[in-house]
Amino acid sequence: MRVIIDKTDRLWKIPQPSLGEMKFARKRLATRGVEVIDFDRLPMELVVPEALAPDMSKIKATSSNESAEYMQSRLISDILTKHRSLNAIPLDPEKEICITPGNRIAASLLTLGILNPGECAVYPDPGTPNFRTAICLADAVPKKYTLLESNDYIPNIAGLKVAHNKTTKLLFINYPHDPTGASVDFYFYRELLKPLRFSNMLVAADCAYVHPGNPDPAGPLQVKNAARAVVELHSFATTFGIPNLGFAVGHKDVVSILRWLMKAHGLWPDDRDMTLASACLDHAEEIFHLRMEAIRRKREILSNDLKKFGWQVRSGRLAPFVWAKPPVRSTSLAFARRLFIKAGIKVTPGSDFGENGEGWVRMALGVDEKTTVEAIARMAQHSRIWQRKYKPE
Repeated sequence: MRVIIDKTDRLWKIPQPSLGEMKFARKRLATRGVEVIDFDRLPMELVVPEALAPDMSKIKATSSNESAEYMQSRLISDILTKHRSLNAIPLDPEKEICITPGNRIAASLLTLGILNPGECAVYPDPGTPNFRTAICLADAVPKKYTLLESNDYIPNIAGLKVAHNKTTKLLFINYPHDPTGASVDFYFYRELLKPLRFSNMLVAADCAYVHPGNPDPAGPLQVKNAARAVVELHSFATTFGIPNLGFAVGHKDVVSILRWLMKAHGLWPDDRDMTLASACLDHAEEIFHLRMEAIRRKREILSNDLKKFGWQVRSGRLAPFVWAKPPVRSTSLAFARRLFIKAGIKVTPGSDFGENGEGWVRMALGVDEKTTVEAIARMAQHSRIWQRKYKPE
């Protein structure tokens, strides 16, 4: 007897990458001798400053004899004293911060811990699909709020207040914004939290691209008493290149729930990763400047040439990607598929980030400068006649 297994209803609601792996197209490109240039994924590698280089091999090779609890408390202490966006905020290290296995899992645990089936959570459109995934996994009701290009992809605060109702318990925000690169300042967060003071709604801020070494940080917790209504989700993957490691800071009840769920699932961070994160925090500002300089050079190469092709380009200073609108009449998915098949360049269709991302593509700055220049050369050949095949010399 065969047991037939099907996905649960909540899994059908989870967004999937529309472009997929394109396995057949990859084989065709390999046959033609064309190497794929991937602007879809963002492999985050640590830019190691000279002062940290001698310690890197020791950290990776040495295993610590200290307990996991002690190492977590030490890392928490380093975060609260050396993270530029948090070191001036009075936070309780025992109740208002915990180490997490990265932002994606932390967001899913957050929705599982605070949302009951049928309750609502709102997320940005366009925005990272991780939010909708987390909401659907909790069997809650996802509702989107629109980010308009005309408003620099910053939400209308008055509109958010109108959209709020008694069943809405969670609001996701994300700045620097993925995928557009938009940024906000302290005054935006202050105005955002004003109308939410008397509502029972938690603000979950995905701060994946808020770097610990940024001398001019901006986060919702910098607003006075914001920890009563806010939790920030930070990632060391996007800042230091340490995967599956991050931290949540803010509302003490939310932090307590996250700790309970991580303990129940046995989600303990790796000792070497925590040691490396502590070492990186000692050199956070230097790492930040090295990283921003590397991203700036690639962003300028890509943005300047795309504008010459007639593309509309938006890119933020702090976000490691370019948000671009090609001069074509097709959908973003059709364009991304055609660009991959003909030129071997993979980009993320804007429709993957929501209905309001249609017509745009996101290009992550994860490849080196030489590969970026090669991608521009290939796109130059296809800027007018997109159907022409690319043949390497």
